Amino acid sequence: MIASNDTHHSHHIVGGDSEESIKLLRSSIIYGANASGKSNLIKAMKFAKDFIVNGVEKNKNINIDNFRLDKTCFHKPSRFEFEFRYQNKQYAYGFLIDKHKVHEEWLFEMGLNLENPIYERTRKKINFNFENELFLNISEYDKNRLAYEADGTRENLLFLTNSQERDIKQFENIYTWFDDVLTIIFPNSKPLLLPLVIQVETDSWSDILKSFDLGIKSIKITQTPLDDYSEIEETIKNKIEEDFPQEAVTMFVPHLRCVISKAKDGTDRLIVSNLSTVRIDKDDSEVIFKISEESDGTQRLIDLVPMLINLDQGNAVFVIDEIERSLHSLLIKKLFDLFLNSPKNTNLNSQLIASTHEVNLLDIKELFRKDEIWFVEKDKDGQSILYSLANTDVENLDLATGYLNGRFGAIPFIKDLKASGWSKEK
Repeated sequence: MIASNDTHHSHHIVGGDSEESIKLLRSSIIYGANASGKSNLIKAMKFAKDFIVNGVEKNKNINIDNFRLDKTCFHKPSRFEFEFRYQNKQYAYGFLIDKHKVHEEWLFEMGLNLENPIYERTRKKINFNFENELFLNISEYDKNRLAYEADGTRENLLFLTNSQERDIKQFENIYTWFDDVLTIIFPNSKPLLLPLVIQVETDSWSDILKSFDLGIKSIKITQTPLDDYSEIEETIKNKIEEDFPQEAVTMFVPHLRCVISKAKDGTDRLIVSNLSTVRIDKDDSEVIFKISEESDGTQRLIDLVPMLINLDQGNAVFVIDEIERSLHSLLIKKLFDLFLNSPKNTNLNSQLIASTHEVNLLDIKELFRKDEIWFVEKDKDGQSILYSLANTDVENLDLATGYLNGRFGAIPFIKDLKASGWSKEK
């Protein structure tokens, strides 16, 4: 996501507020054949995020998957590292793990000419660099507490995760980036952002959906008492009422695509909130549709609208696997266009990264810069290799045709069916 010297679409670049700020791209798309490794790249990111945010229980193995096409990798530790900017600071955070323990862990402050360690962990201990600004005005008591918590971090847990559990404030921003800023979405992911949007005004929803020309006039939030909600079976209703946490205000039910909340009248009644679409019939009257009555493509787009709203608010990074699932190519283009070319979005610290097979996005002049287009393919040993279009001398080639013709690799190699004996001429 580091920008090249390409001057095309300069508004796709976000800088920082300091001399050490690195120019970053706001978007990237990743192409490759089936089984080339696109999804594995994103799965690796999801594994690392979950391991950082949730950790692992005491005496449990770390659920790491080693590369199985090279026997020498079976017992080697796996290395993960993220370089990111958050609140005008740039960091490199990473770790080296196997199924049983953390071998190494590190946190650095980064810049154009800066690589300043904050802490480094080896098998034996964690060393802190108290000269870094992250420890500005730290007391001797807090230094001693850091050393104590570092020594007490168990082998199968990251110190960053332990710091959050032990309410150590110095690394809270680092943890927050992984927990709140980085969002990873797979083709079958449930609309986990839906409850955040259900509780706000729907004007943004309606405006975005209108721009996709789906025939939807607006989005409406419908609220129904749980007792009267026919979409949920009585046995499940009873279970929800029994299990609803006393201290909770709302509870999201992903498979039902709804939010259940306590009534605002102070009673114990539960209210079901969900989204409906409003269309106009031939008599110019409003007709309300359930989301489940909409097409798969419309449902997928509605699931992605909260992402666009979050990107619009800044400080959000979304990584989406197979963004084209159930969507027409023109809708995907419009989605990227809304994010990249809306005047109010150009200075936001948000990023959208997606894998795709949709070749119609490969119009470098219209939508993307060269350095925003990536390809992934496997080498002869089955390892996935990623490379950028920015490293080529392509300028005016029809990229879609060139890609499908194998100009950049990253396409499936399909044997001739006749030569394989699968097809016979009559």
